[in-house]
Amino acid sequence: MKLDLSDAVALLNSLFLGAMPPGCQDAADTNDDGKLDLSDAISTLNFLFLGGPAPAGGACSSDTTEDNLDCRETRGCG
Repeated sequence: MKLDLSDAVALLNSLFLGAMPPGCQDAADTNDDGKLDLSDAISTLNFLFLGGPAPAGGACSSDTTEDNLDCRETRGCG
């Protein structure tokens, strides 16, 4: 799965406009702090446009951090 601008936009829509949360909340937690918030969108945008660090764990990697985020959908991961 390739991370792109639509991932940050989808997360922002979920956080601020009440849209459906991402299908894989664990992958959307790009800073791997165990919760979805504005810092995840900023982390994604920082990676995409400013050369910041890659998202923690990567979108298709197994997450070893204990949290309550689920991953109902693994589209694009093989």
